[in-house]
This record gives sequence, C-alpha cells and structure tokens, in this order.
Amino acid sequence: MIYECKNPIIRIKSVEKMNWTEDSFEIAPRPYCAIAFRIHGAATIEVDKKQYFVNTGDVLYLPQGIPYTARYSDTELIVIHFETATDDKVPEVYHCTNKEEIFKAFLSAYVFWKEKAPGYEAHVYCQLYHILEELCRSEIANHMPNHFTNAVAYINGNYTDPALTVDNICKNAGISATGLRLLFQKYYQKTPTEYITSLRLEWARNLISCGMSIEQAAERSGFNDSKYFARVVKKQFHCTPRELKSYGR
Repeated sequence: MIYECKNPIIRIKSVEKMNWTEDSFEIAPRPYCAIAFRIHGAATIEVDKKQYFVNTGDVLYLPQGIPYTARYSDTELIVIHFETATDDKVPEVYHCTNKEEIFKAFLSAYVFWKEKAPGYEAHVYCQLYHILEELCRSEIANHMPNHFTNAVAYINGNYTDPALTVDNICKNAGISATGLRLLFQKYYQKTPTEYITSLRLEWARNLISCGMSIEQAAERSGFNDSKYFARVVKKQFHCTPRELKSYGR
C-alpha cells in the first residue's frame, strides 16, 4: 500500500485540477505516479484485465510504469503526479471514511502549487504525506471490528481518568481482555496500557510546555504518582519532566 511509505517519494511533478466529459482512454506507461481525489464522476480502470471501480469521494493511486485503460463519466478531480524510488505493480482504490479531511489536503496542495508561493514544494510534500496518513487511518478504521473501535473511542475519551482500567474498558465495549490485547497488538503494535500511557504522556507534555506545574500536569493527565510519572517520562522522552517545559516549543 502506498500509505505504508515503503516506496519513497522522490519528486513531485505537478498538481492539477482536471475535468473530462464521458470518454475512454488508452494510457501508455508513464514515468510518474498519480494519486487523485474524485470530486465528482466515476471511472473504471483496467490493468492486466483486472478492473478497479472509482466513485465520487474515492482516492485512486496509479503507479508509474503501467499501461491502463480508463472509462470515465463526466469527471472532476485533483491529481498529484510524483515519482517514486521503485515501481509499484497495481493500482489502489480507497473508499475513504474521512473524505472531507482528504479533500482539504488535495485542495491545499493544488492551491499552493498553482500560486507558487515561497515554500510551495515543501507544502505539497507535506500535504501528500498527510493524505497518505489519512488513507492509512481510513483503511484501519474500515477493517476494525466495531467492538474494538468502541474500546478505542472509550479510551480516547477517558484516558485522563486515573481509574481507567482494562477491565472497565472491556465492560464498556463488550470485549474480552484477551481480545482487546490481541487487537491492540494487531492494529497498534502495543498493549492497551501502553496506548493509554502514550496518550497521557502526550497530554502531560503539552500541559507542561504551556507552563503548568509538573505535579498538576501529571495529575490532570491521569498519573496519580508524580515519581512514577517522572520514571515514565525518562523512559519515553529521555529527559526529566522539568525539561518538558521546552520540549514542545
């Protein structure tokens, strides 16, 4: 998957807004990739006799170096053309749950590329990687079991509560402790406790960098023991809680 970033992006070629009336095309291999957000319209892309269907709000990734045929209805899209270090083999279609956020990133990339303001290339790279991040989030969300999604949402809403435990998370979400741990390992490569601790640390880091005292920030982040908080900070950030005052600045 392109969002896994295992095939490095080495150069942005262009960002374009395109419109077509209904038509069919035969496209020869191109020396660049394309990733496009379909504002409206639909398409059928065929590569090696396999068809890929793209609808309004979908994102299509077409790797460099592959020929394909395309049949479009009336279409408007924003596309980013770029080169990668190696050639991927097949197109990818993403039916996104976070269409608004992804569209904003495509639109921002297009506006900056068109205006050519200072730093525009860096901005487009930033937006492209933000798009990949959002595609990853969408794909994970699409495949997560509902009870696990409920458990994560419960944690995200309650991680600052020092009384939060795996047991009450499981009770609220209707999932076993074993199932919760297995799914956390699958989707986050960490335990539920590690996930909770990472959220608490990030919240505490922001509070401290904004000027709150260490003891108060630790308490408001769900840490009852300031000494334990100091040990966790040292392990995670390789600094003392006091040094977090300038960590986020």
